Amino acid sequence: MLTSTDIIETFLDSGGFTSDDSTVSLTIGSSSNNTDIFKEPGYEGSIDYRIRQLSYSSILSLHTCPRKYELYKKRTTSRLEQTQRQSITFAFGRVVGEAIQLALENISEKEIIWRMFCSWDTDLLAEDIKGQKSFWGAVIALKRFLSLREQGLLSEYELVYHEGKPACELSFCINFPDGFRYRGFVDAVLRHKNTNKILVLECKTTGSATLNPSKFKNSAQAIGYSVVLDVLFPTLSSYDVLYLIYQTPTKDYLSIPFTKTYLQRALWIRELLLDIEQIKSYEAASIYPMHGENCYQYATETEKGTGVYSGECEYINSCTMSNSYLVKKASEADLDTTEYQVNLTLLDLLE
Repeated sequence: MLTSTDIIETFLDSGGFTSDDSTVSLTIGSSSNNTDIFKEPGYEGSIDYRIRQLSYSSILSLHTCPRKYELYKKRTTSRLEQTQRQSITFAFGRVVGEAIQLALENISEKEIIWRMFCSWDTDLLAEDIKGQKSFWGAVIALKRFLSLREQGLLSEYELVYHEGKPACELSFCINFPDGFRYRGFVDAVLRHKNTNKILVLECKTTGSATLNPSKFKNSAQAIGYSVVLDVLFPTLSSYDVLYLIYQTPTKDYLSIPFTKTYLQRALWIRELLLDIEQIKSYEAASIYPMHGENCYQYATETEKGTGVYSGECEYINSCTMSNSYLVKKASEADLDTTEYQVNLTLLDLLE
């Protein structure tokens, strides 16, 4: 007698329900055929290369909806178009962060504005009136930061240099077993001139006039920065993280500091390993669960740019379709060729 498990497995193996003419499969999730996939040199497993490339924003997406994570990673083209407001939000946050980094390197204001212009990748005259974001709004954010610097903001700190280069947008990569990698970038690393206390600067922008520090207190993004500090300062036992948040309604910066310890980092590593095991279980079952309760989200402004949006998921009209109609196979062109400044393995972290 067939058990419920046998019935489900038979159903999945057969491809699920099909239309009357048997031409359109409605099976949700990964294809079980992994015999013809692209593999980077040295990898012997069967999980798509793109699925194994992790980051803070992609982990957020995985927690929100595994199916969304899969479709985003596999670069499906069947998605809603990005709205102009979303484009402005991304461009605004990126150029303001870059401008602050350049200011810390003592680049001239004129040069910074020119680089902001070159980095602005949407309509130059576009404006998010409600969020008060535009290219010229980003220039105001820069000028406000320069003004605060003149008033003494971070005057007790100096920029750290790594291999002769300023520790701004410092890239790192952690290599986990089975071909998984976690990648990220640190906005800036500073050192107190007198105490040598290390400060990691995290720059963000928001359209909210009020913020609660609890949004950032236990962020895995800040804890992950400790892997970079391992290389720069091997004897370090704790460090400070300063969230410098530009609020567009007030056109001012809010500073929220936290102290991080290596105990928190140990827990973060274990959580990452659990996420990896979860992905493996999805692959083994050939299905990434769809969290329908997150098809529409009311995201805060501070979450934008991290994979969380306010509105419909961009895959709302396609996520229930078979992957054979949605995704393209990985190829050599998908290889991450970034030369990360800090490269570590799981063994390095444990040691």
